[in-house]
Amino acid sequence: MYLVTSEQMRSFDKHTIEGLQIPGIVLMDQAGKAVAKRAALRHPRRVVVLCGKGNNGGDGWVAARWLHHWGHSWVQVLSLVTPEQLQGDAAIAAAAAVASGVTYRVVHAGEDLPMADVVVDALLGTGTGRPLQGQLAELVTQVNAHPGFKIAVDVPTGVSASTGEVPGIAVQAEETVCMGMQKLGTAVSPGCYHSGQVHTVDIGIDLSYATGSELACWTQAQDLQSALAPRGPETHKGTFGRVGILVGSMQGAAVLSGLGAARSGAGLIVLATPTSQANRAGFPWEFVQRPVETADVKAVQTALSDCQSLVVGPGLGQDLSLARELLTNPAQKGVLDADGLRLLANLRPLGPQWVLTPHPKECADLLGWTPQEVQAHRLQAARSLVEKTQAVVVLKGYHSLVLGPGGEIAVNWTGDAALATAGAGDVLAGVIAGLMAQGADALTAAKAGTWLHGRAGEMAGQRQNVVSTVATDIVENISRAISSVIDSMS
Repeated sequence: MYLVTSEQMRSFDKHTIEGLQIPGIVLMDQAGKAVAKRAALRHPRRVVVLCGKGNNGGDGWVAARWLHHWGHSWVQVLSLVTPEQLQGDAAIAAAAAVASGVTYRVVHAGEDLPMADVVVDALLGTGTGRPLQGQLAELVTQVNAHPGFKIAVDVPTGVSASTGEVPGIAVQAEETVCMGMQKLGTAVSPGCYHSGQVHTVDIGIDLSYATGSELACWTQAQDLQSALAPRGPETHKGTFGRVGILVGSMQGAAVLSGLGAARSGAGLIVLATPTSQANRAGFPWEFVQRPVETADVKAVQTALSDCQSLVVGPGLGQDLSLARELLTNPAQKGVLDADGLRLLANLRPLGPQWVLTPHPKECADLLGWTPQEVQAHRLQAARSLVEKTQAVVVLKGYHSLVLGPGGEIAVNWTGDAALATAGAGDVLAGVIAGLMAQGADALTAAKAGTWLHGRAGEMAGQRQNVVSTVATDIVENISRAISSVIDSMS
């Protein structure tokens, strides 16, 4: 399930047209026909197709021709230019549509869009990169106010196909039809909010040389399959690793992380607990507590020395001195979250054996941005944090981003409003650390952990409801989420 930038898609197009000698107009006809099929499913009486000056507009002209050919009697193209002003394949597509009887007019500023059941946005497609201005901005404003069902071709006009950024106004589509591969910008927020339901269609573009090392991807259940350690009859708790958690002033957060790690398969959870809190009620019986003096750095390092991964940050509070010492040890690996993220300001780059799990506010603080800037430029923000830390970054939020220091990009599709509850992030940190303890590398654990955590949240919301779900409900559904993957393997 790859996701491509506009530049990558142009490379696939060029290879197909020039390398395989498949005419571009053939691909355009398939693209327009796919859009027409989606429009026809709405059983429209009236269809308006907005066509731009380039190949995206050409797809729109083809869609109008097919709809007219199938007997939809009222189909009108509103074009930014006359058919004679078009070039290349778009000119051929427009001429064929006009010859077949499709009506059109050049749209001018100040004109109202005609009433229609379906509005097709074929204005800019993957060419958007700057804020829309003038007639285009006015036209998109009208489209968004139009009552018709809106279908975008490849990417809604105004959304960056490569980053999901929306620098100004953009079409708010109910559906987006992507040609060949889904465009990355329709998966990353805020672009995903404008894309509606995305349909990827095969139009004959050769994708055989696509590789995961170069392309972004959706996280999948298969990522979890690869992260879970095999369970044979000879295995024991030591086989599946120990997760060490540094307990601070708010012990509940550490407990939630431990529960997330345990439910994701870690063999043992070790809590380095301040002596003042040791043996207090509230710690699960299954966890091992190792009391340490809060000022004894060596004691903390010893207490966690046999752990295969660490969780550092949840519930730590203001005193970060012990955590700082843990992170300076190059042999350690694990997850840095919550309070622990504040340590990054004074540390050398951590390296690829660590996973950072900031929410937008924490990411903004680390970069010197505002949360609004992070949300508007999520891919850029995550990349900047990876460059700064050389670690794996999970930028939490709708369609969480997972980026690796090798340039890897994954977009997580699981999770819903049920995750909007205190402690959900602590559970995620534990889940990722639990997978790392079982032997998964940091990037694999981050991808699989975000998928598992999101799926467990969805299941919790289905059992309770998205309003009433709490973090422990997410924990209790981790096993169900894993079962769904194991069952699909059998």
